[in-house]
Amino acid sequence: MNRRNTRLSPRWGNRPRGMSHAGFSMIELLIVIGILGILFTFIYKGFERLNRYYTAENVKASTQQSARIGIEMMVQDIRLAGLNPLGTAGAGVVAATPTSFQFTADVNFDGVLDAPFENITYDLNGTDLRQRNLNLSPNFEVLLENVTTSVTAPLFTYFDETGAAISTADLAARLTDIRTVGITLTVNRPAGRDGTVSRTYTTQVRCRNL
Repeated sequence: MNRRNTRLSPRWGNRPRGMSHAGFSMIELLIVIGILGILFTFIYKGFERLNRYYTAENVKASTQQSARIGIEMMVQDIRLAGLNPLGTAGAGVVAATPTSFQFTADVNFDGVLDAPFENITYDLNGTDLRQRNLNLSPNFEVLLENVTTSVTAPLFTYFDETGAAISTADLAARLTDIRTVGITLTVNRPAGRDGTVSRTYTTQVRCRNL
């Protein structure tokens, strides 16, 4: 006698009610893709803002440090202008303009001005702040780039012993009257989409030996 096969083949219709086997619909996929697109847009915007902020802060710090180093170097040298301990070197101011200052100092106390760092010039050539050590080389060395000045805020200003400013027209005739040198240094650096970062330092140097 043939035994009847009582095993039932699985049929879709035998599955419990409420279970779906159709997967995601096209509308559901589009909604998910749209949500993910919005999410990634916000993430990208946030990362872009963070990157711009980081770049700008780095440029600001670098610009500030460069300007400060440039100012400190000039202050240290200019403060020695006119140093003449033996009274025979004839040290003093050689030339002075709003964009250039040349001076001498007997830094090794030998009575002559032929040693390194005894004849120094600082000047602004275009947007380059330069230094020349005449006893070492006739050539200028660029110390700082992207430096700007204006008529109302020149690189150098000069004052006599009373603190009165010496006019540009009178500088050539009043070199021996210079007692204090004012320095205004503005440095500009590009900072990507944030435009340009600008830092200005202003100080006055009392020339103790003039």
